[in-house]
Amino acid sequence: MAVRALKPIRCRLRLADAFTLIELLVVLGVIAVLLTILLPGLSAAREQGKHAKCLANLSHLGRALCQYALEDPREQPIPIHPAMLRPCAYREWRTVNWFAWGGRSGQTPFLTEAGPLLLSEGTAPESRPQYDAARRPLNRFLLTGVHEFERLSLEWYHCPSDRGYPYHVDIDDSPLPNAERPCYDTLGNSYRASLSMIALADGQGESQGHFSTGPWGHRLSTLRSLSRLALVGEPLFFNMIGRDDLPDPDPVLVHGWHKRFMTDNLLFCDGSARPTRAVRRHKFDPATAVQMGVYDAGWLSRGDTWQLDDYPTPGARLWGSPELWRARYGEDYDCKWPFAHRQENMH
Repeated sequence: MAVRALKPIRCRLRLADAFTLIELLVVLGVIAVLLTILLPGLSAAREQGKHAKCLANLSHLGRALCQYALEDPREQPIPIHPAMLRPCAYREWRTVNWFAWGGRSGQTPFLTEAGPLLLSEGTAPESRPQYDAARRPLNRFLLTGVHEFERLSLEWYHCPSDRGYPYHVDIDDSPLPNAERPCYDTLGNSYRASLSMIALADGQGESQGHFSTGPWGHRLSTLRSLSRLALVGEPLFFNMIGRDDLPDPDPVLVHGWHKRFMTDNLLFCDGSARPTRAVRRHKFDPATAVQMGVYDAGWLSRGDTWQLDDYPTPGARLWGSPELWRARYGEDYDCKWPFAHRQENMH
């Protein structure tokens, strides 16, 4: 049988089967439009997840703090770091100690006007071993094995949206050199204690005494308005309500970590955690303060749904000799709120 040679098969791509440049541009344009529509929604969903995780962290910490207070002989609702009961430099009592009730060791230096501080064990001049994770009081209560302290991540202290304090001239709770650096990295904790207090500071800013007008230093059983009294929370809230050095401060207009204007998450003394809007503090005129028996109406800090002070519960002296306090405030130290009938739980 004769074998016929096979002819090569040739495929020709017809012009009609190819994309034209215009069609390609149209497809790319449609994809771009779809991405423009979808990406904000995806970003919002991702941020909503971070927001939910933050509230879950605060709820978990609320249960831990309640258990701590129930087992503590002094019923402390927020564990007090030992550094809060001795003289320390300005930025330590003004910022670091507000976060040192729990959390991990500092991973990167906390930058202050006077130089960097590394809040962990070490021999370098900038190291502050007293703030290492193993020495933070809630850690010591919750964690039993030293190997647990060595973990770099204690996630319940970490807000996933933590961006640190913004660079803003009216942010006075944290030094500007440390702006835009996550609190969890520099301070070891995303959540600041609600520290409403008076400090006896000398001319160099070093504190010689602390007197609490909020939950710190008080017995839990003596606190009132538990559903309104802030315990800990995301730190920007405490600056949104205004600078501490002004008698009638204006709000500091910033967005919180979860991209909500003038709103951040707080944990309250009743264990509830919720987004809380920062508004102008209620103003108490001098005549009202006199009727209330309050030494300084500026120490009453409260809004529509929250408060930092616990008036009329008397304040609590954390440390500082009575002679020093009496020398500063005279006879009012014994007869006006928060000094009159003060609690002495730390002595």
